[in-house]
Amino acid sequence: MSIRIARGYEKIHHPYQELYEGVRPSIQGLRAAKFLPVAMLDKLHDDDPIVLLPGTFVGRMNSATMSASTTLGDLEETARALVPAFAAQYQIKYTDKDTDFGTYSIDGADADTAVTASEVSADTSTAQVTKVKPLGIITAPVYSEVLAAKYTNYKRDLMPSVLMGNYTVVIPAITNGEKSIEPGDLVRIAGSTTQTDTGDSHAATNHAFNTGTDVPGRLVTYDPQDSTADLADYVVGRCIDKYVVARGTTSAGNRLGSDTTALTNLNTDHQFNTLKKVQTVPGLGLSGSGTQGIPAMFEHAVSDSSGDYFALVIKVDL
Repeated sequence: MSIRIARGYEKIHHPYQELYEGVRPSIQGLRAAKFLPVAMLDKLHDDDPIVLLPGTFVGRMNSATMSASTTLGDLEETARALVPAFAAQYQIKYTDKDTDFGTYSIDGADADTAVTASEVSADTSTAQVTKVKPLGIITAPVYSEVLAAKYTNYKRDLMPSVLMGNYTVVIPAITNGEKSIEPGDLVRIAGSTTQTDTGDSHAATNHAFNTGTDVPGRLVTYDPQDSTADLADYVVGRCIDKYVVARGTTSAGNRLGSDTTALTNLNTDHQFNTLKKVQTVPGLGLSGSGTQGIPAMFEHAVSDSSGDYFALVIKVDL
């Protein structure tokens, strides 16, 4: 069966889906930090850069969130800008997408210094963001704030949507920490229990997620017996279901959207195996022949050592 996509368009799939209604507070002036790296280019809107994908747990910067003083970092603290939540400290990893677009560097000498090729080659930033407590989960793409500085009257994210409580979402298990989560587990934002160690860098490249255990904006199991008392501030809810989306080869670290073996072994209980028989509607991101039967948000799932890809259903309350 052919895959039909409207000319000039590319389907955008995000690793997140809401199952029930939730609480979305209106926080005036809420915006993403200008130093966040490009996560994805929006092919439907002139390649506008997205910096926070739906399904990312976020918090607001405060006076204790920068481990090194930088001009831009200090300004973003004052603005209480949105960044991925994390229970330790993390560096920023930039890519060629950031130099092409002109993302502002967290290490820049001025507030509007763009990321350079040497910073991309250095792999990680010098300045670190640390101990960002979660406010909720992003429900729609958040675009780079640098766009507003570049273009007059640019209005895209007037108020990013952040769900905070009384809701249930389904997300793909992407990191090693998420693959270890089981139904009934309390879950918290990832980060070292010492909160002084550096976790995995925030590298938001398109379809190339960090897959370690301590990944900013992602989840791990919370142990109430943990001696680090303030980790309770990072608990965001409980896992109420976990199921296999597809089975691939016996190897870890593969992405479901590109695993041809897994595409022939889709979940039958949820009838994913029947979706690829449905013709994809041109121009729309619907599951069907265009996704080989995989519900769009699960394309981001990463395999475990057995080659399995999982979905997590999380009841979130902050």
